[in-house]
Amino acid sequence: MRNRAVILLFVLSINAVIRVETEDVECLSVTVGDSLTLQTNVSQIESNDAIEWWFGGNNIAWINSNPNNITHNIYITRDRLELNRQSGNLKIMNVKMADSGLYELDISSPSGSTSKKFNVTVSNGLKVESVRERDSLILPTGLDQLQRDDRLTWKFEKTIIAQINQTCGMFTVYDAVLDGRFKDRLLLNKQDGSLIITSVRLNITGLYEVERNRASRGFSTHKTFSVMIIGGDDMLSVTEGTSATLLSGVLEIHQDDVIIWRCEHGDSVIAKISNGTFSTFDGADGRFRDTLELDHQTGSLTIRNIRTEHAGLYHMDMIGSRRTVFKRISLSVCPHVRSAEVVYVGVAFLLGLSLFVLAVFWRSKICRQKEKRCKYNYKKSAIKLQQRSETEGEGKKKCGEKDLDLMLPLI
Repeated sequence: MRNRAVILLFVLSINAVIRVETEDVECLSVTVGDSLTLQTNVSQIESNDAIEWWFGGNNIAWINSNPNNITHNIYITRDRLELNRQSGNLKIMNVKMADSGLYELDISSPSGSTSKKFNVTVSNGLKVESVRERDSLILPTGLDQLQRDDRLTWKFEKTIIAQINQTCGMFTVYDAVLDGRFKDRLLLNKQDGSLIITSVRLNITGLYEVERNRASRGFSTHKTFSVMIIGGDDMLSVTEGTSATLLSGVLEIHQDDVIIWRCEHGDSVIAKISNGTFSTFDGADGRFRDTLELDHQTGSLTIRNIRTEHAGLYHMDMIGSRRTVFKRISLSVCPHVRSAEVVYVGVAFLLGLSLFVLAVFWRSKICRQKEKRCKYNYKKSAIKLQQRSETEGEGKKKCGEKDLDLMLPLI
């Protein structure tokens, strides 16, 4: 009997040592529409392992040792839950405000059990960053300092454009992707991991996301930005009677993009794209009747058979879930010159040019004649001066001879 009691106490003590419970609470903050992954820190589920996820006292997902037998008991997140078959990580997609709260993880295995808690805070609204064309833009991670095990991935429209791996000190940008639109424009802040885009252009508007993964802490977060570029004024000059195309600045419009073209004359809407419908309007005074055409791929607006009354400032507003673009275009129209007028202007120009050449010729001729007279008069004056000098010299010589004759008798 005593031996049985000793054995029972020994088994209980072994169980007490093996069964370990930890209450480590991680605080996470995400934005509505982002994705959030809560990690188990299990690389591979072993036989007889059981993983359960709880939220608000309800079992929302669990997995047993058979990776092919995954059961979801969805309470709040409905079809937005995803359970990793290999690790048991729980991913919450398209986060809602109702997803805020305490999430609990229970892992049971033959070697013991562990538990973990995640306190998730969801803030409302998509982060919208606006910047003027050709300025620089900073997309912040929200961190004060990168941690030693941080791994960050920056994406634009699902394409990776930058990565950080603090474990090996790697900071890499991929600026050659997407036709090189980010060439020499991407920088990474080595302190907090923020992404810097220099000299922004309209073709980089859209949805940016950063994924942060900390394996040692058992979670990854996703943060999303909608970048809005405010375009500078474009200048366009055309001749009356031709066509003018006002460019949208994008290569392709998205299904949910809403594009509105406005003219400063009465601030009237002259064209609109919404839900796949392309519409043009005559304007407040009908000046655009039968002249407008929308490009179904880019959303650019063409004005045919343009007239001087079409000159002015045009506005384009493009709003979508992945980008927002505001653009202004200043259009000037030069009056059309008819062929007869061109002939008259040409003849007048040639006549004026001929008169100018003739005037230059006569002026040059007169100057040459004056120069000849001056040279002749100068030469004539020089000859007279020389003759006068010679005459004076002979007179002095004769006077000297007379004086000598008077002095001879005295000697």
